[in-house]
Amino acid sequence: MTIKGAPDVLVGRCSRFTTDAGDEQPFNADVKAVFEEVKNMYSSQGKRCILLARKVIRKANIKSRPGSTEFENEMTEQAKTGLTLVGLVAIVDPLRPEIRDVVATLRGAGIRIFMVTGDFALTALAIAQDAGIVTGPASAVHRAAHLPREDPEMDGAVDSGNAKPEPERHAIVISGPEMFGLSDRQWKVLTQYREIVFARTTPEQKLRIVREFQADNVVGMTGDGVNDAPSLKAADIGIALGSGSDIAIEAADMVLLESFAAVVEAVKNGRVVFDNLKKVIAYLLPAGRSVDSLSSTRGLRNRVNADFPCPVGPSSGPS
Repeated sequence: MTIKGAPDVLVGRCSRFTTDAGDEQPFNADVKAVFEEVKNMYSSQGKRCILLARKVIRKANIKSRPGSTEFENEMTEQAKTGLTLVGLVAIVDPLRPEIRDVVATLRGAGIRIFMVTGDFALTALAIAQDAGIVTGPASAVHRAAHLPREDPEMDGAVDSGNAKPEPERHAIVISGPEMFGLSDRQWKVLTQYREIVFARTTPEQKLRIVREFQADNVVGMTGDGVNDAPSLKAADIGIALGSGSDIAIEAADMVLLESFAAVVEAVKNGRVVFDNLKKVIAYLLPAGRSVDSLSSTRGLRNRVNADFPCPVGPSSGPS
């Protein structure tokens, strides 16, 4: 049996490893430490790591018929222990060339940008730094342990005169397994960070992230996979890539057909429309102060018709 997957998941199932000569040796603590060091080195360089392993299963020990559901379940159980580590593959997935400029432009427009991915935390952080989503050094990035479980203002045991100042919430990296134990207070603090990387997330956790941020923000979600569909549907603005899955495109509100940089143009056009709406509302509000409603309505129509090329009738006017 051959198996591949995330190193942090499969390494605990390995009991032996293959040497350069092809021999199998015990996978002891010293070898595991070297393996972890190599894996972390690749991950910190933004590379995605995949562990390859194998296991020899004798035919006499197989109880189910190949191709059946029982056989699949039996192989799943066999894959949980006694694996032999064959090697580690590091894959480089380069960023789209326009990503850095898009991130810089949107951040200059006052939009916070977070990364939600299924990658390992070190890999996700390195990619986020390369894209400009995280601007500080890795040593300054917070982890889940920095999230306070209790509100110091609500804790009567804390003296307000001696309370420590809240740390600056700039950047944080948090993994999916860590999100399971977050309290409501920790989620509230998490949403206040300016730069966030969510790693090893499941579709359910992506949906939870969107809903937590929607409490105080307008949330736009981008994605292209089947596992992004629930969060794309729940977001205020779901943005799918034209090269993505049909389910993601169906769930999204907007589809980027060519380049990811098109999202910048969408923001520009949206803000132009919003500014125009504010101007129209500010222009129309003084009309409500007139005592004579009939003359006010006629005067309003005359002013609107004079300034706008499209005639505004009783049924098409603003309400």
